[in-house]
Amino acid sequence: MNLGRQQQGVALITIMLVVVIATVLGVSMSTDQHFAVNRARTFFDQGIVRQYALGGEELARQILHQDFIEAPLTDHLDENWAAKDLRFEFEQGEIELLIEDLNSRLNLNSLAIEGEGRRLAKDRLTSLFAEQGLDATYIDRVLDWVDQNNSVSALGAEDFAYLGLERPYRAANGPMADLSELRLILEMDAEKFDQIVPFVAAIADPNAKININTASPQVLQAIAPGLSLSAAESIAAGRDSDGPFQSLNDFTGNSSLGTSAVNVTTGGLSVQSNFFQVSIRARFQDRFGYLTSIIQRDPTDGTMRVIYRDQGKKVQPFITEQQDEINNG
Repeated sequence: MNLGRQQQGVALITIMLVVVIATVLGVSMSTDQHFAVNRARTFFDQGIVRQYALGGEELARQILHQDFIEAPLTDHLDENWAAKDLRFEFEQGEIELLIEDLNSRLNLNSLAIEGEGRRLAKDRLTSLFAEQGLDATYIDRVLDWVDQNNSVSALGAEDFAYLGLERPYRAANGPMADLSELRLILEMDAEKFDQIVPFVAAIADPNAKININTASPQVLQAIAPGLSLSAAESIAAGRDSDGPFQSLNDFTGNSSLGTSAVNVTTGGLSVQSNFFQVSIRARFQDRFGYLTSIIQRDPTDGTMRVIYRDQGKKVQPFITEQQDEINNG
């Protein structure tokens, strides 16, 4: 009788163990399934966000193409592409665009040009760096970075200078693919980088011209040696309010240039733009995605191609705006 009770007890314990194991397995399978569903949903939502961002890039291409159709000979800051409120709403989401004219800045890759083009680019960059309180040494270091030889310029730096660093690397000896490469220039710290980056670009074409209709007062100063910042701001304000320069002669004949007009070299200048940076923030429900693209527009027929695309770069001012939204609940 005792044996029968023992067997019943063992059977009961066995059943309980089976129930416990089945319950644990069921909970584990349910949890794994829940995580799998969430991962799939997240992947799906992020895919939608990426497509929204690419859709924003296509919208920017259409805006720039329409601009070329309407005004193929000049580009200025009063055109639709330069608006600061380019926002398009879609089902459960939206896209925000910021289109910037890279031809409004001094191109660091212009230092790769030989001869007179290099001298002119170097003079303008030297003037800009001086205006921003940065040593002219950096100009030679950038030159050595983008040229295709290992010969050291007067105050420059080639491989031997970089290989001696705590984390060694080599000079690119070729055009900058992204403006972030400027941070790799010897002794270029974050503070100096942030100080100069609004006025320079890393355009693939070293012969890209500077658009005087979109250039900032600081860039206008670099173009016209001896021009004061207040005079440059006056020129920019008049240009933006009264209408853009239709020709380079309109610019050099501007009375606000004063005696600096004689110092202006029109080489490398234009009233038209061919390279644009498009910063995109896409939102689908509560998920955000960012994309930075550089679009090249052909000056003869307006056709465009994307020459650079980065989905990993943080996009300003959208990042700050999103953080403000989070902080404000």
